Amino acid sequence: MLLSYFKHALRSLRRRKLYSAINVSGLAFGIAACMLIWRYVDFEMSYDNFHKNADNIYRTAFTEYGKNWKDDWFTEFGYGLGQALQSEIPEVRNYARVHPLYGDAALVNIANNNGSARIFHEENVLFADPSFLSIFSYEVLKGDALHSLDQPSSIVITESMARRFFGNGDPIGRSVEVKTRDWVDGTYVVTAVLKDVPANAHLQFEMLLPMHNLLQIEYYREPDAAWTAMNFTTYVELVPGADVKLLESKTKRFMDDRVGTEPLGVRLSYQPLRELNLSPDLNRANSHLISLYFFILISIFILCIAWINYVNLSTARAIERAKEVGVKKAMGVLKRQLIAQFMCEAIVINFMSVVLAFAIASLLLPVLSSIVGKEISFNYSDPIMWTAFGVLLASGAFVSGIYPAFILSSYQAADVIKGIKKSERGFGLRRALVVFQFSSSLLLIAGTFIIYSQLDYMLKSDKGFKTDQMLILTGPQIIDEDRRSERMLSFKHELMKIHSVSAVTSSGAIPGGGYSFTTGMQKAGIAEDKNKFRESIHVVLVDTDFIRTYGMQVLSGQPWNPENASEMKAVFLNEAAMHRMGINTPEEARHERIIVGDGEPVAIQGVIKNIHWNSPMSAYEPMMFMPQSANNSLYSVHLNGNIQESIHQIEGIYENFFPANPFEYYFLDEFFNMQYREVQQTERIFGIFAVLAIAIACLGLWGLASFTVANRQREIGIRKVLGATVGGIVSLLSMQFVKLVAISAVIALPVAWYIADEWISNFAFRVRLTFDLFAVPLLTLSILALATVSLQIFRGARTNPADTLRSE
Repeated sequence: MLLSYFKHALRSLRRRKLYSAINVSGLAFGIAACMLIWRYVDFEMSYDNFHKNADNIYRTAFTEYGKNWKDDWFTEFGYGLGQALQSEIPEVRNYARVHPLYGDAALVNIANNNGSARIFHEENVLFADPSFLSIFSYEVLKGDALHSLDQPSSIVITESMARRFFGNGDPIGRSVEVKTRDWVDGTYVVTAVLKDVPANAHLQFEMLLPMHNLLQIEYYREPDAAWTAMNFTTYVELVPGADVKLLESKTKRFMDDRVGTEPLGVRLSYQPLRELNLSPDLNRANSHLISLYFFILISIFILCIAWINYVNLSTARAIERAKEVGVKKAMGVLKRQLIAQFMCEAIVINFMSVVLAFAIASLLLPVLSSIVGKEISFNYSDPIMWTAFGVLLASGAFVSGIYPAFILSSYQAADVIKGIKKSERGFGLRRALVVFQFSSSLLLIAGTFIIYSQLDYMLKSDKGFKTDQMLILTGPQIIDEDRRSERMLSFKHELMKIHSVSAVTSSGAIPGGGYSFTTGMQKAGIAEDKNKFRESIHVVLVDTDFIRTYGMQVLSGQPWNPENASEMKAVFLNEAAMHRMGINTPEEARHERIIVGDGEPVAIQGVIKNIHWNSPMSAYEPMMFMPQSANNSLYSVHLNGNIQESIHQIEGIYENFFPANPFEYYFLDEFFNMQYREVQQTERIFGIFAVLAIAIACLGLWGLASFTVANRQREIGIRKVLGATVGGIVSLLSMQFVKLVAISAVIALPVAWYIADEWISNFAFRVRLTFDLFAVPLLTLSILALATVSLQIFRGARTNPADTLRSE
């Protein structure tokens, strides 16, 4: 019996090819969208799960307090923190510190057997403690992980880097020469090779260098540098079962003893390793997790829209199949047998849809990977995936098939034989389903439009400096140190001779690329015991032309004069730093002196207007620009002519001055806009799934319009006989669908407003929520809905009345 039901279902699908194709494709795309979203969410929530001891690993994070302010959170602190925690806090079993290159890069020299050398430019480099590979469970392919960073000459590389450096040869014991601009140089021996760091690890690297070497540089050997040189991220491994809240209360006393008490101090918090990807920001707890929940909600909406679409299309064919039901009932077929038959059809359609959805999702997964910038794939050996396959099939068949099965099987044989075909039962529910579809679609359209508006606002907002046609060159790493300043200044002067170059400056960092370093500061003349912890400030080392080249607005003071030795010791502050110091006006700042780190008091050369150094997503942070004539990492070259010709000329000059260094460049606007990648990803994902939801919803609306036209065909015929025009009939029948769109707007727009307001509150600088941000999505949805409905009604209204009334 069951086999005959399935055979009948297949024959029914073959007879109604268009109907079957619409149903299968609508369900397939809906299910495929859900599979893609669920796989992305699963990937994001799996970050750092591969570490064996992940539950006991935490990252230290800090919030700084002043007299009348609370600073943004940060994770970098002095290198003395980890050792002190392990010594004084019993719950801390072990610690590991990491230190990136902060915009620098490592130039790696590999000697060949024939005496020649190959040079590689590597940026994904970390300095790490020997305990790093015992706390974290990165897979070791060769060597001893526990002792691979014990010696100052040790180096650990990943599998991909080993292949780049040594091909298929054994890298263990091979020597490499590493040179950086600002940190440490030396010859290292490969002691271990790691498998490439998984994409779902928050800490990405390809090379590990010993922390011991870094701590030998002059800057980190200064007095109190262990607590004031805040460039180190510290991870701690706690004893199993440690109470983190109790630990934080102990740590508060620990920090108060070292860096002062609130309101002049720092609060230390512990971020669980597994939550770093989901809740990276202390001030926006669970921000990324909330976004993932939104994506899950979107997937549920899309799946429900696809199922509702099937329901509406199935019930729209109720009159067409009424005769079939009546004849079968007259022949003695029971209602439960008809229900079983229609449920089998639903199972067949859902099975075909799920299979097609797997194919579609597999094809689109690389596209999603490129959007989010992460390598995501399906694990076909994972039993969870096949369980999801079965759940989707079973739930889809039941949810989408049960209602049409009961509706279709409820026709009475006598009514069908007498020609009574009209049936309004359940029409109200179908309208409610369409309202749900369009409310969901309107939410997605509005969400996409608001995200796009916020992104456009950030991209077009005044950043406070020039980004257009700003070419960034990486400075040389291999250079005669005795002639370094002379060569770099000569290089800069030579670039200025190029006709299309309007300005050149060098610096230790560029907008969007971090800072030279972060340290403490305070006004000169304040007693140390009144302000034990110095307020943090981000420092950028620049040459004397930096502010002019970037077109920053100077509120007081004047650019440095390189011939004036006293001016070359003075600094520029931004407004945020000025206010943090308790200075009221830019002119007042000219008469103050500040202490930077553990140095002597320095004068304030001037104050610049606040700039979006990072992006408009974050608030203005205290910044200082410190003059340095030539010993810097990056060159900013502002162009005003032919770009390609200019680059060609610059490359020739660079190779002439620094022949042993690779010529590398990029444009500042493209580099700066990379900060918006996460928002752009969200906007693209929302946009794609909004279009998909609208397409599926329009299919459902087409089904409801078909049902309406079929049920009112005789009314349409009578109205045409009495003189009604086609336009009048279309207008009359379309009104009920206009009402559905209006109801959807009443439901969806307040929800969209609330969600949008919550989302944009995460941005320090944000677009205003105005009427047009919601009117445009509503207008878009209305036009698409009316176009879909009107086309179907127009076809019905053009039917010859003689064809519909001849049997009356």
